[in-house]
Amino acid sequence: MKAEKGVLLLLLVLSILVWVPRLHGPIDLRWDGSVYYILGTSLADGRGYRLLNEPGEIGATQYPPLLPAIIAAHQLALGTNDFVVVGRSLRLSFFVVFLGYILVAYRLIRGSLPLRYAALATLVCLLNNYTYFLSDLCFADILFGLTSTLFFVLNAKNDRRAYSALAVLLAMASYLLRTAGVALLVAWIAESLMKRQLRQAIFRTACVGLVMFGWQWYVSSVESSHLYKNPAYPYQRAEYLFYNVTYARNVFSFVDPLSPERGPASLVSMSKRFVRNVLRMPASVAEGVSTNRGYWEKTWKSLIGGLPPRSLTGWVVSAVLFVLGCLVLGGLGLQLADGRSRIVALYVLLYLALMCLTPWPGQFPRYLAPLAPMLALSLFGCLLAIQRRSRRKIAGSVFAVCVVSVIVSQELATFYLMHTEEHQRVVYSDRAGNQVVYRQFFYKDSYRALDEGLDWLKRRAQPGDVVAASSPHWVYLRTGLKAVMPPFELDPVKAQRLLDTVPVSYLILEEGALDIKRYTLPVTQKVPEDWTLVYSAPEGTCSIYQRVNRR
Repeated sequence: MKAEKGVLLLLLVLSILVWVPRLHGPIDLRWDGSVYYILGTSLADGRGYRLLNEPGEIGATQYPPLLPAIIAAHQLALGTNDFVVVGRSLRLSFFVVFLGYILVAYRLIRGSLPLRYAALATLVCLLNNYTYFLSDLCFADILFGLTSTLFFVLNAKNDRRAYSALAVLLAMASYLLRTAGVALLVAWIAESLMKRQLRQAIFRTACVGLVMFGWQWYVSSVESSHLYKNPAYPYQRAEYLFYNVTYARNVFSFVDPLSPERGPASLVSMSKRFVRNVLRMPASVAEGVSTNRGYWEKTWKSLIGGLPPRSLTGWVVSAVLFVLGCLVLGGLGLQLADGRSRIVALYVLLYLALMCLTPWPGQFPRYLAPLAPMLALSLFGCLLAIQRRSRRKIAGSVFAVCVVSVIVSQELATFYLMHTEEHQRVVYSDRAGNQVVYRQFFYKDSYRALDEGLDWLKRRAQPGDVVAASSPHWVYLRTGLKAVMPPFELDPVKAQRLLDTVPVSYLILEEGALDIKRYTLPVTQKVPEDWTLVYSAPEGTCSIYQRVNRR
């Protein structure tokens, strides 16, 4: 008992230490975070579930509403929707969520593994770079990880009604945080069917139907509305505008939704996509229990220096990740054979199958982050089985020590690199004109240039102006101006015509997370007298053009 308490205390202290460098400033609201925040503001203001940045303030259909509802609760409690003020409160809330996630992860793993293995498996979860990176973002992933992991902890104690009721609520909450939660719901029903508990399966199916029907009914009502069929501008509901349509419409409409010119998706292209992603999966799940490939390669290169084997870095990293991935997948197989943790393995496999349908393998480390406790459980379960079944116990123990040492060493190296090289200083002006100074991960020069450009644009633009940019939601939060995505059209004449239907007053060319300059730059070059360069950051990382001579 004392050892158990000591492990919990150590994990708690380490979790706090991991967060100490990031307790200052508002939570990171870039990328999807600004979308969630805008939806929360819409709920708090009583305007429904709408994208306020869009002309016409259209109904949102991509993200389920639980995280926006949590953001709305913060805004109502604080009496403001100022994203700097509310962002500071959200950062503290996510800190608490992170602590709870790590402790719940330990509880889940400890239910199947001995103390020493459980402690090490939880440490691997804690030090995974996407675990602490995503807790720094206003994304649903870390909350989804908490609710899904806690669901499995309570579901294992379903002999008590209180725990069963809480498990039901957590299953529903998981789906309302991320649509990928459907994998958990299906696994939950399948568990009852495998145990031949028909009444329980019917009850669970009813619960699943209730929450899924509620969200899908809302989506259907938006898509059948007059405003959806008659948008504020022609391409507002184009399938490639992923924030303005459902996941299904975006993912299954094109071979590559970020390059719609490659053509529509077909059964053949979807099958090829699925197979390619399946082949990537061993390395991907290995990254889910360690760190992403880029940091593996960076660490290896720094170790070998200028030696001849430097060219073999990619092969060595691929081999290491493949071995780790096979251990994780082997652990999932062992769980499927074990009735106690079968639902966890079934959930992971269903979740991985959903991932394989998506066209964004670069997002796999993020998608796998909420599965870190389950993947770590599988990995260490496999290591434990190898140790117990080895003819020589010492050989199995040495192998386990080597694997864990490699993973933890790589995670510590990644932690050092991320906090020394990737945790950059952020400076921009808030609504009152005061400087906001703190740090964010991966705040590249392009993001700094964009924020400086938005400070400039906020002083120059008129209230009715509309901006087109690859990060329209962040533009809206920073400036208060309506902001849209540019059309993904290679023909500059057609793109120009679509921009004028909005109509767009300013076009921002930036080098952010989404590279769409191939669509926007030709527009400014085709008829240069129609667009005036009014702002340019050093080295062209951010340029702002103003529409003139509108025809």
